[in-house]
Amino acid sequence: MRLIAIIATGMDTYQTRVVAGLTRELSRHGMATVVWVNDPFVAGPTPAFRSFVRRTPLTGFVMMNCMAPAEERDYEALFEATGAHAVRIGVATSGASWVRGDNQTGMRELMSHLLDGCGARRVVHVRGIPYQPDAMDRERVFREELLRRGIACDEGLFVDGSFDRTATYRGVRELLRRRTDVDAVVAANDLSALGALRAVRDTGLRVPEDVMITGFDNEGVAAVNWPGLTTVDQDLEGQGEVAARQLVAEIEGAAPVGELVVPSRLVIRGFTYPSGASLADRLATVTDMAQEACDQLAVQDAVLGLSRHIHHCATLDEVVEVLVTQFDELGINRCFVALREDAAQPSVDDHEVAVRLVLDYRDGRLHTPLPGPFPARLLLPVELHGELAVGALMMQPLSVAGQEFGYLLFERVGGHVKASEALHQDLSLTLEALFITDQLRNQAARLEALVSRRTRELESEVATRQRAEAELKLANDELHRLLMRDGLTRIANRSAFQRHLEHHWQLHLREGRDLALLMIDIDAFKNYNDHYGHLGGDNALRVVASCLNEAVREPQDLACRYGGEEFAVLLPEATADSALAVARRFQTLLAAEAIPHAASPVSDVVTVSIGVAMARNTGGAQWQSLVEAADRALYRAKALGRDRIVGLDAAGHGVVMAGADAPG
Repeated sequence: MRLIAIIATGMDTYQTRVVAGLTRELSRHGMATVVWVNDPFVAGPTPAFRSFVRRTPLTGFVMMNCMAPAEERDYEALFEATGAHAVRIGVATSGASWVRGDNQTGMRELMSHLLDGCGARRVVHVRGIPYQPDAMDRERVFREELLRRGIACDEGLFVDGSFDRTATYRGVRELLRRRTDVDAVVAANDLSALGALRAVRDTGLRVPEDVMITGFDNEGVAAVNWPGLTTVDQDLEGQGEVAARQLVAEIEGAAPVGELVVPSRLVIRGFTYPSGASLADRLATVTDMAQEACDQLAVQDAVLGLSRHIHHCATLDEVVEVLVTQFDELGINRCFVALREDAAQPSVDDHEVAVRLVLDYRDGRLHTPLPGPFPARLLLPVELHGELAVGALMMQPLSVAGQEFGYLLFERVGGHVKASEALHQDLSLTLEALFITDQLRNQAARLEALVSRRTRELESEVATRQRAEAELKLANDELHRLLMRDGLTRIANRSAFQRHLEHHWQLHLREGRDLALLMIDIDAFKNYNDHYGHLGGDNALRVVASCLNEAVREPQDLACRYGGEEFAVLLPEATADSALAVARRFQTLLAAEAIPHAASPVSDVVTVSIGVAMARNTGGAQWQSLVEAADRALYRAKALGRDRIVGLDAAGHGVVMAGADAPG
């Protein structure tokens, strides 16, 4: 078997298209591929990858760009030690073959179109990653083309975007607060261009009438935003094919040839047509938008379906069952999951790590995993090595905070690239939760056995038994604490909230203590999920939970996730004024985070509606009356326009009201 290792920095659209060209060409020469997807939380090659490379007879390597220079040097040293042939993509390497897209020609054509064809003169440039060769090439040509036409390079019109949509949005938004003379934005890639688009439109400017925008890479998202993003297509599949052909030639005895340049082409769409595009161009853009929108809706449904089901899994068998039902929608035809036997031990270079196969999905059906451990460097048990000899398997480490506990090996033949990203993230988080729960249960079982043995052997030593029992209680308390925590936001869950409320309600009835309850709902959160996707929604929930947890001050106060986008805060012994102070403090913290919400009818950032209820002299009422009062107050806050605080006592009388147009 001739096996090629491809090292990719993530598996977004860029990497997926390059890998498609690589695997297509390599398969024609009878070579199989394994795509190693870097762990973003581990700098350089992971211990598992080092062990795999050093112990596996690989025929060759292909390394893609977007790594920091130190990481590139680590990988280069690893390749050289094996003696195998290697070709790089986008990584300039002396004495070796490396492939790149024609950034210079593509960027010159784009600048000519913008400056000569559209008359742009005050042009912003959004830079890419500082050390990344493509980003540096594009900025250099940008400067040269301005100077070629006698246009000075205004350093105040440069923004650091790092190929990232959010970073670009913030940078361009800030620039537009200072400068009103901008007529075009040239972004180093398409994702940055979309961040710039949102910033321009949020400022009240029109695209392309007021400001024209261009990107680079021609990703699928370039065609989704009307009237379409002008960009440069680098022929990423072609770059992969050229790299594969050169690697095959060197394996067969040819010498390295240095730089190989793949032509690029300018793709002009409506973002640079101030006077309006032709009917044919507009129809083509609409068609592309419709197709991409359908693809994104399909992947969103698949991702939501996976997340909704996998987060309820309590055992590994349940995880496997959920995955198998989702593979068709995710476009995955082969998938293997291997977990370490000693997941609690740290990873060490060259240490022979033993793993066990827990998922074996191929030929469209689930197979019973082969029993027993096997070396992780083999990727699969020897009996399944035929799976490595065909197609292109992607390998992603399963890890938490840089600590590996296994890996995911899969082949995607359809679907959207975001689906495989969601698979990796959801699987990692779910397995982490299962591992923690399992470790605690094992610890409790070990301590219980210890208590039993010592009781039989040392019945007279009561102190020893009491100490062991105390340790068992601590372990059980810890297990109970984890079961009372929300898995996504890591604050208390609804079960913990109900227990806390029932306890303090009894104190309220018995001793007459005041009790306040805040019910909180994120405004237009469904719109947020539709606009930013499931993963973006999860991140927003985490930030909201963090702000809420920071807003409470007293030890007996409890912030929890009540369900979905709803949160609750119980404030024992709180007055109406102190409850309102907590609500306002939370609003202030959330406002400081400024989570963008382009789909909100209320604000351009995430806001919340808050209902406050007070329990005073409630007689023999049940605790549910306090929850119902808080719900009514929350409903009134929404009815009054959202982004405000409304309060009632348990009898339904108003006590506080604060918001955009309320006193307070």
